[in-house]
Formats: sequence, structure tokens, C-alpha cells
Amino acid sequence: MAPRLQHLAAPYRVVWLVIALLISSALLLEPPAEILRGLGRILTSRGVLITDYLVLGSPGSALVNAALVGALSLCLMLLARVPANGAILMAIWLNMGFALFGKNVLNMLPLVAGVWLYAQVRREPFSRFSLVALLSATLAPVVSEIALNELLGWQGGPLVDVLSGTVGGILIGFCFPPIAAYVVRVHGGYNLYNMGMAGGLISTVFVASLHSMGISLPTSLSWATEHNRSMALLLYALSALLLALGLGLRGMRTGLRDLWRMSRYSGRLISDFYLLFGDSIYVNMGLLCAVSTTLVLALGGDLSGPAVGGILTITGFGGFGKHLRNITPVLAGAVLSSWLNQWDLTSPANMLAILFSTGLAPVAGQFGPLWGLVAGFLHVRLVHHVGYLSNGLNLYNNGFAAGFVVMFLLPLIALFRKEREDAPDL
Repeated sequence: MAPRLQHLAAPYRVVWLVIALLISSALLLEPPAEILRGLGRILTSRGVLITDYLVLGSPGSALVNAALVGALSLCLMLLARVPANGAILMAIWLNMGFALFGKNVLNMLPLVAGVWLYAQVRREPFSRFSLVALLSATLAPVVSEIALNELLGWQGGPLVDVLSGTVGGILIGFCFPPIAAYVVRVHGGYNLYNMGMAGGLISTVFVASLHSMGISLPTSLSWATEHNRSMALLLYALSALLLALGLGLRGMRTGLRDLWRMSRYSGRLISDFYLLFGDSIYVNMGLLCAVSTTLVLALGGDLSGPAVGGILTITGFGGFGKHLRNITPVLAGAVLSSWLNQWDLTSPANMLAILFSTGLAPVAGQFGPLWGLVAGFLHVRLVHHVGYLSNGLNLYNNGFAAGFVVMFLLPLIALFRKEREDAPDL
């Protein structure tokens, strides 16, 4: 193995390489002054679903925001001395993806601080809750909403609003670890977006409380349609980089063999592909990035900020539960469901539902492609409805919907499988 490739074998160094790719791509797209102006708008604006940072800021500033969020996530793990594994790598990739539509370095910090406070109260190391800390930023829009939108209507000026948002974020972050630990028992590990379900429960209670006080939340819908070429070049370059790393670090034969072995796993939580297969995960991640990008383009969709965020999320889960074998049936069901509903196939809601339906990949991996297709079909139906419960404040809304799909399907799957097992042989 070449010494330079060996040097990159440490997974955190690969993340730094991806962050460098995002920043260099941003500088190729726009001058630094324009990036800074766009970044200022991102940091000082609402982030409820769907707020496309490619529209709110600019393509360059959105990519820099993703790089900053990725760097912050990585530095937190380094400071906490958290060893790299598939879950942590997935969370960093997911944070970079959602930094294109809802997260930034300011609105995620209070939530992380809340998880840290929970660890202190429990007198346990923060490293034990590091994954929850990274993923708690699903409710980052709540922090921005309180701090920047005068949500609570308090009279005191911007300083009081920012302080209120910070305290609110800390309190919400404090609630995340116990709720996340509970909901994983509810869906049995078949919903890869476990924190989305936890965030959905918290945000539903929060929104219901606001509504009971007569406080309504304005919705948002922005979706970039003019950046397919630049975003496609970035995503395919990222895919090529990951494939080169995986095959270079592990060798062609070992990398492809591990890819095949990976595809034999259902993906049910916890399926840590990095601990199982090491640097071969980059082969899987590269393929997932290329295929999901191609799917969006083939359907005629737009590589908007949220769509690119969904692709980066799928890519990150290539080290933690997803592979082509278990996402394909789910995607097929989601595309079919989107084609048959009242909205255009390439509408923002449908495109996000299709990409994020892959959180149900373990259903296909465990019970077969037919149940995976059913899960993807139902997911699109439910996600259009449950978004009203959290009013756009839960960025992982698809994870919330996926939890309901699993709770609905698992008893039916058990019933049909039992009937098949009990059927007499003819």
C-alpha cells in the first residue's frame, strides 16, 4: 500500500479531506466575499423545513457551512477522545448534509451543550453520548426560531431572544439521550433514523404547547433548481474520491469482496460496517453516492441543497447499515408511491421522501425486497402527513415517519410470516 494512502487510512483524516473538497469547491464557485455574505444570511435566518441554503445563502456559502458543521462535529469528537466508528462517521456526514438546509454552527451548539449537561448530571463520560450529541441537531431550527424569530414574544430585545434560544436548546438537548434510548426499543432497530423519531416526539410536544398558547409558526419552502451541473460534478467527484480511497486502501480484490460481504447484512441497528470491514466502507459509500445522485437526475429532479443533503446522508450511512441491496427495494417503493400521489414526482416533498426512505433499508434487508418495497411505499404516504405535527422544526422528519412505518409493518410482517410457517405442506 502506498505510504500516502496509508496515511489517509485514519477515518477522521478522510473526513478532513472531504471538508477540504467542500471548501475548495465553494471557492471555485464564488469569490470569498460572496461566500461570507451568504454565510452571514445562513447564520442569522430561520432553518425550518424546507429552507434551502443554496437559495438563502448561495451555493458557495452553503458548502462552506457544511464544511464548518463537519469540522465542528469532528473537533467535538476529537476533544471528547471518541474513537472513530461507523456510527460517528455517519453522524458527521449527516450533519454536513443537513448543513445545506437547516443546521449551522450556531444553532446546533446549544443542543450539544444540553447533551453534555445530561452526561454531567449522570456522572458519565460525554463520549458515551457523543453520537446523540451530534444527531440532536435535528432540532436546530428550534434554537434559531426562538433566538431569531421572537417566537415566545418576550420583550427584551435581541439579547434576550438569543439567550432564550440558547437556554431552550440546552433544555431540549438534555432531553434527547433518554428519549432516543427509549424509541429504539419501539422500532426494534429497523429505523436507521432513530434520532428523527426522538426529535419528532420532542418537537410535537413543543409545537402542541405553542399552539395551545395561540402561537403559530410560519412555514418555509425554498428549493434551488439551477445548480444541477455544479452539484452533480461535486457529488460524482466525491464518489470517485471515496471509491479510489476504498479500493486503494484495501485493494481491488479485498474491497469488492468486503462489499459483497457487507451486502449480506440486513442493516438493522447496530450494523457498524466500519468496525466490521474497515476502509472497505468507502467503496460502499462511493457507490451509494453515485447511485443516489444518478437517481435524482434520472427522475428529472433538482440537486437542491436538501437533495444534496439527502445524498450525503445516504453516503454516510454506507458505513452504518445501508448498501445497494437493502436500499433498492425501498427506493423502488418510494418512487412508485410518489408517482401515484397528487404531487409531481419531482416536487420537493416527494424527492426528499424518496431519498430519506432509505432509513427503512433494514426492513428490506431483514424481511426481503417485497416488504422493503411496501415500506418505501408507505413511507412516502406517512411523511407527507407527520410533518404537520412538528411544523418543520424536526429536520429528520423522515425518521419520524419511518418510525411509524416500522411500528405499523412489524406486526403485519410477523403475522404473515407466522401464517406461512403454520401453513400445512401440500
